[in-house]
Amino acid sequence: MLDVPIMRTNAPKEHQRVIRKLTTGLDFLYISGSISYEPFPETMIDESKTSATPDVLLFDSVSEKNVMFVEVTIPASGNDDFEKVAEIVKRYQIQEGFTYNYKTYKWRKYKLNIGEITKNQSFCDSIGYDLNDFLK
Repeated sequence: MLDVPIMRTNAPKEHQRVIRKLTTGLDFLYISGSISYEPFPETMIDESKTSATPDVLLFDSVSEKNVMFVEVTIPASGNDDFEKVAEIVKRYQIQEGFTYNYKTYKWRKYKLNIGEITKNQSFCDSIGYDLNDFLK
């Protein structure tokens, strides 16, 4: 049996505000046809079984693949959450995974087959947009 990394439920208003802003911004791009991936808040990565539920998930409905996800975090859990992001990217073959720390305003990015990206950490290569722009 695989050990599923758990993305905990975190309900502070600021945490939820970040999820809302990211999902709303991405949904605007999706509805306008600027991106072809649909955003989902707090949705299981693998619907066939219990799996990680990141805060924001981009899904390609044509290929039925998850493309990118974001986990919103705080300083106390930031490193652990980033390790989970890296594990999930590898396990589910997702192109990119991000953490966003809403207390420090810092992004971290992990790319499949590459590892941690230390430049332009909020830039999502999958869609060609800087995710931080949605949080302004």
